[in-house]
Amino acid sequence: MSKYEQPEYKVVLSQPPFELRLYDEFIVVEYNNEKDPKIEKGFGTLFRYISNDNENKQKLSMTIPVIEEVVDDQMKMAFVVPKAHWENAPKPNSELLSLKKFGGGLFAVIKYGGRSNENMEKNMKQKLSEWIEVKGYRAISNHMLAFYNPPFVPGVFRRNEIMIRIEI
Repeated sequence: MSKYEQPEYKVVLSQPPFELRLYDEFIVVEYNNEKDPKIEKGFGTLFRYISNDNENKQKLSMTIPVIEEVVDDQMKMAFVVPKAHWENAPKPNSELLSLKKFGGGLFAVIKYGGRSNENMEKNMKQKLSEWIEVKGYRAISNHMLAFYNPPFVPGVFRRNEIMIRIEI
């Protein structure tokens, strides 16, 4: 059990390393900067938001996972807003951040450990896509990367996931 809050979901099907999950809706704060396509400044900008760089100068708790997604060749990164702030999340001071609803729904997920990298992510995306096809599901979103650990956690103890919204 993690000490960090994470979005609520129900496991509908478990076939390790795959899961089919039903997520409830939640709120994220998203970094989107066309001048920073590899989101090199994303984590720092998001971290400043939860540290108090927001209209209320309010500190928010760190949550997991950190979510990354590529949309139209643009990488985006998001932090989950703590549930206690969903109704009144402070507006970001940075124009590169926005508050958004992450719609609930059914997601196919593959879990893997280690330090995630481009080759590993490509391999895991392929495995997840193959599993989705074999199960007869239909992908209706981009792949999303979900990272659960701070950078100082050794690779062997790291938790990573790739998820994709699906229809049955």
